[in-house]
Amino acid sequence: MNKNINFTRGEWVAALTLLLMIVSGYLFYGLYDGKRTCRVDMSLYAAQLEDFNMRQAALRDSVEAARANRWREGPVNARDTNPRNRVQKKPMYEIVKLDINHCDTGDIVVVPLFGSKRAARLVEYRDRLGGFYSLSQVREVFVLQDMDMEHLQKYFTLHPEDVRKININNSTYKELVSHPYFDAYLAKTILNHRAKHGDIASFEELQQVTHAYPELMEKLKHYVVFQ
Repeated sequence: MNKNINFTRGEWVAALTLLLMIVSGYLFYGLYDGKRTCRVDMSLYAAQLEDFNMRQAALRDSVEAARANRWREGPVNARDTNPRNRVQKKPMYEIVKLDINHCDTGDIVVVPLFGSKRAARLVEYRDRLGGFYSLSQVREVFVLQDMDMEHLQKYFTLHPEDVRKININNSTYKELVSHPYFDAYLAKTILNHRAKHGDIASFEELQQVTHAYPELMEKLKHYVVFQ
């Protein structure tokens, strides 16, 4: 029989390769069909879905209960809107306002929106002025220009009579220019007028001598005296 079948080496390799391909094909289709027929256990997902639906139902019930309880109290337009009949919530603590003309930096730094830098600038400007006659003057400080007036009124108070006055008729040049509302020109004009014509008797005369604009004169009225 071996004499009748005489394959070369190449023919044997080709035959074995073909055989391997046939066997691999059978194995591939067998495994593919097995995977395709494999079923996934959906019981776990079904349990999770049921739990989710139960939670959603409970949430809907709580919302409906809240709505029913709200409307049992009556519609909004039928409720008592008189502020006097409402229950007023008491604050947790009472805000003690600071006297802005007498407090120091240690007091100011505890106020919201104030740090050590802002507190120092506030005290420095206040001392140069001789005190504030209005809380709006706080915003004349560069680092406090954006400060809200309601915020200042909430934490500070003042007494305008505590402002330190300037005697316009005996103040020196240095004393005048150290005040924020007097510049070098205004101070020299006042001193020259005093030297030539004597004391200034009133705000009207001061305005005529200096030609200061009305807004500045309105500020100076709180700080200037004629003695």
